[in-house]
Amino acid sequence: MNRSTVRSGVVAVAALLALFPATAMAATPTAAPAAPAMATVATTHHHQHRIHARGVVVTAYGHRLHIRSGAGTSYRTTGTLRSGRKVYLTCKKNGTTVHGNRVWYRLAGHHGRYVSAYYVRVPARANLPWC
Repeated sequence: MNRSTVRSGVVAVAALLALFPATAMAATPTAAPAAPAMATVATTHHHQHRIHARGVVVTAYGHRLHIRSGAGTSYRTTGTLRSGRKVYLTCKKNGTTVHGNRVWYRLAGHHGRYVSAYYVRVPARANLPWC
């Protein structure tokens, strides 16, 4: 198992927990008196980084999409994504223009990492808020 596979699994689990925080909290034992307070804190944390849309990376054959530390091409690259990869998005932000598109998406589970919206296809019905 390589590092990328492990990272993908961790991101997928984090995304599912963000989508279903109540289910994750219901599965934890509530025998301890502090459990309700912990559930409130965890729910609040997930609310701040809620997944609002799922997209698919679309790049030219053999090219990868750069994950950036900020909303622009001048920010450092922190990783890459292959074409066809599903990504979970929390919000959108204006940044450096890429092929006429200034919008960048913040990735869920990547600690404030961004990808250019030019390379990510999101369903028209998705209501992605501004960061």
